[in-house]
Amino acid sequence: MSGFWNYRIIFCEATKDEAELYQIHEVEYNLNGKVTNWSETGAAPFGRTIAELQADAERLKSAFDKPILKVERKARGYELVEVESGLEASAEPPAGLAK
Repeated sequence: MSGFWNYRIIFCEATKDEAELYQIHEVEYNLNGKVTNWSETGAAPFGRTIAELQADAERLKSAFDKPILKVERKARGYELVEVESGLEASAEPPAGLAK
């Protein structure tokens, strides 16, 4: 299946055992911009050179330009929604990506 991905901030609410937490995750979308998957663990920058590491760190910072998301349990699984609006998370496909 074709699609695209980006970095997004995901908010995890506090539980009796853990404090609330914000992390940057990789979120995958189909060509229509609907979320299809997201990473279970937070993303960390990496690179084979200092320049690659710096470039990846810059890509991670792009998550701060998008609405914050949270995971919501639904009748049939889980869904990412925007914290402020409660709307289902989505994204515009990058320019030039064919539908």
